[in-house]
Amino acid sequence: MAAAIRTIFAQPDREAARLQLAEVVKAMHNRWPNAAEVLERAEDDILLIWRFRKNIGPASIRPIRWNASTRVKRRTNVVGVFPDQPSVLRLAVRS
Repeated sequence: MAAAIRTIFAQPDREAARLQLAEVVKAMHNRWPNAAEVLERAEDDILLIWRFRKNIGPASIRPIRWNASTRVKRRTNVVGVFPDQPSVLRLAVRS
């Protein structure tokens, strides 16, 4: 699943990424319907990175994305098990 999601960010432009996102969601829908739904709902947020890529280039965005995911991972590892999905989102969005 992670490798499939990475293919979205490897696309050269926003339109190609949008098409790849649709393919990934379609492929994930049978096996991981909840994950596919989350990706589908987050399409605008996922594709937002291409607005920055136009201005600062893809090599510059990688450290930003890595730092953000590292902060989310660090916070979620402390908690371990979450009681429900909204509690995960509150913690992850806060970072």
